[in-house]
Amino acid sequence: MRGLLSSLVLQALLLVVMVHLSTQTRLLSDTDDICKLFKDGTKLRKPGACNEWIECQNSEVSDSGSCSGDTPYFSLSENKCYKSLGDSYCSSPSCKGLSGYIGDTLNCSNWYYCDSGVLKQNGICPHKMYFDQVNGQCVYPENTVCAASYELCNIVPKGVRFRDENNCNMYNTCESYKIKSYTCETGTYFNVATGECGPKKDIVCDNHPLPEDVCGTKKLAMRNKFVADQATCRGYYYCRDLGSGVPDPDPIYLHCDENTFFNQDRQGCMPRESQKCNYDRCDGRQDGYVVAEDEGCHNYIECVDGRETTPMSCGSEYFNAATQSCTATQITYGACSA
Repeated sequence: MRGLLSSLVLQALLLVVMVHLSTQTRLLSDTDDICKLFKDGTKLRKPGACNEWIECQNSEVSDSGSCSGDTPYFSLSENKCYKSLGDSYCSSPSCKGLSGYIGDTLNCSNWYYCDSGVLKQNGICPHKMYFDQVNGQCVYPENTVCAASYELCNIVPKGVRFRDENNCNMYNTCESYKIKSYTCETGTYFNVATGECGPKKDIVCDNHPLPEDVCGTKKLAMRNKFVADQATCRGYYYCRDLGSGVPDPDPIYLHCDENTFFNQDRQGCMPRESQKCNYDRCDGRQDGYVVAEDEGCHNYIECVDGRETTPMSCGSEYFNAATQSCTATQITYGACSA
């Protein structure tokens, strides 16, 4: 254990910290499914379209349709097919100062023809082809680059909550076609399935937010210390020594291996069965069983896809973490001791 602190410090100092800027702008050619941000049953305007909608189910597009007749547009303010749009998303592009064929900035297949600043003609490429503005013709998608884009609030109806991709403890809505962000209460994350904030352990989070004052305050800064991430059993931050009264504003994130949990008092990673933890004990374990924290060490938890499931019991016997089974031999772990 003596060399653990120094080796971890060296590891932390060698890491390159990448800062990802939050953006709500998306390319129409993006391959990731927008529905991963929305709860089941959410209906959105189809990106790049004025009269079409999509519906989300199981984090992917499950249904779609077109508006027609007396209600030819999908209205964000009404969240349904409606007689008018109510916004400028589908307005024709300006031909001011332009001549010749131009591509649509909202839809890869649309094109317009401008003549001395006047819109003369417009059309849509057939067979799901894209318009190539360089050559002024329709081509197959693999033969051009589609630069058409949209903002999330171009497709999300007013008041619909959706996940903030960079912060698990935040969610967004669209108000007056602009993003409005909200932060969940301390100890909770936004749950896409319910559209509400809920316990951290119930939400899958790939990028845990930096806790407030994780490296202390100006009165008492954590200097050259490892501190728990306050979200998982294995994760922790390295707070650099920036001088007295200067808490590290950008600590480096690290985590213990799958067999250990972080112990802040010991400033290191300890065998997971020896540690109590307020978060998901299946952290780092895709499958198998882990000891539950119930006193007596009779109970255990099955891990499925890295998440806790319903606790199970060995009855009067004891759970053996090494053999992954129940045994009559008394076993005591720190995680389930008094």
